[in-house]
Amino acid sequence: MNEAPLRLLWPDFIYELADLIRAAPNPPPVYIVGGAARDAYLGREIGDIDIAVDGDAIALARRVTDAWGADIYIMDRERGVARVFLSRGGHKFSVDFANLRGPTLEADLRDRDFSMNAMAADLLRDPGRLIDPIGAAADLKMKILRRCSLRSIANDPVRALRAVRLSVQFDLKIEPDTAQDIRQSAGELRHTSPERIRDEFFKLLSLEKAARGLRVLGHMRLLDQILPGIAIDSASLSTDSVDIDSYAVVERMSAIMSAISSRRSDNTAATFGLGMLVIQLDRFRSALGAHIEQECVNGRRRAALLALAALLHKARVTGSDRGDAQAAAAKAAASLRLAKVEGRILCAAVGSFRQITERQTWSRLDAHRFWHELGAGGIDAILLAMAGAMGQGSKLNQQDWLKLVELATNLLDVYFNRFDEVVKPKPLLDGVAVQELFEIGPGPQIGRLLTALREAQVTGLVQSVEQAREFILRSAAGDSAQHSTASRLQVCRTEASSTKR
Repeated sequence: MNEAPLRLLWPDFIYELADLIRAAPNPPPVYIVGGAARDAYLGREIGDIDIAVDGDAIALARRVTDAWGADIYIMDRERGVARVFLSRGGHKFSVDFANLRGPTLEADLRDRDFSMNAMAADLLRDPGRLIDPIGAAADLKMKILRRCSLRSIANDPVRALRAVRLSVQFDLKIEPDTAQDIRQSAGELRHTSPERIRDEFFKLLSLEKAARGLRVLGHMRLLDQILPGIAIDSASLSTDSVDIDSYAVVERMSAIMSAISSRRSDNTAATFGLGMLVIQLDRFRSALGAHIEQECVNGRRRAALLALAALLHKARVTGSDRGDAQAAAAKAAASLRLAKVEGRILCAAVGSFRQITERQTWSRLDAHRFWHELGAGGIDAILLAMAGAMGQGSKLNQQDWLKLVELATNLLDVYFNRFDEVVKPKPLLDGVAVQELFEIGPGPQIGRLLTALREAQVTGLVQSVEQAREFILRSAAGDSAQHSTASRLQVCRTEASSTKR
């Protein structure tokens, strides 16, 4: 008995799109291809859509744009590729229209990367019927990721990185011949676009099981190409246990971010470490969730940067004698062509998280200085410190963990609930007022005095404008044991005069 043909379920706007195109005179054959067809087969939510047109794809994209009042971007006029940005049914998504890559639909599909992406549906004739010329459905049923052709990965080495990401995202095993092609193409990654590598790498870092993908990248020597010149751990590069520790920190970072996000489930906090963290930090859950979901640049989220920071938390630049993770983070940011703001976030997290674990006691002034220096980046440092502690696995001491969670709770309480009081109190005197007090112009002395005044406000030593004036005068007088008040003011005036000249 023959099996019934596979049927695909589509949201309503797909059928609306089909009706719109059918209404055109002599519409060309139009197919939904790739990930959208795959997700429809798997019953997953449909995201962005790829459409292959056996005709003029750009003309068809313009028709849809005009009919639905959408925006269009011509990506490749010569190859007939255009992206249409649609908003239907309360959802925003993009539809890429492209001419067929070959003379037929089957040739187009066979030219794609992996079988799971070589599925299609005839939009105008029968969008519910799956077109599957190379057995993608069978591969997905057996949980296998397989290349479409012998040259699939060699033709585009970035597909090697994509293979690892897709295997993690869809819980697939990489077929042996495909895995061999990935290993053989590893060295070619360095000759491809750094931006494409970055975008694919960040898709992997954004996955909940990013650590699993990073382990595979390391095993297949792809990570050396993605982050050239960086040793992942400076403690002992000769043992596999060091690499596992670095990946474990990424794993715990992902677990922590899940625990403080809206994705949290009953099983998320099943361990002692996560359970105590959830109990203590639940009051900040909304604010922390918004922080890690923040988009930094072009859809790249802070959560992915935190996963990368976890990977690099003990890294060093290859060949350097000292383990400087911050230098390695800066090199990684440059290699991946990260935006400046992303580089700052990454380097600040990697360079500052040890403050959380190494400082034995924290005063009110210590907390102020921590947040004043790092701002929102202090949250990243706290999360990375906790991920690093949890990454120790069986070595995690419960008492030490409770102290760390308590410290994190106190610091976050300062930032979220006492910001105006401890982090950034309203200055009682500004720079202009201090300059007028000494009848001098701007200069480094003014900055030092204002810093001292701000910290005196934080500790409660200064609480009024009059006290602020007295404090500034005393601070200026005692700024140097070698100068009297009068001589020190003369130095200030000399600095100001030099500045003016």
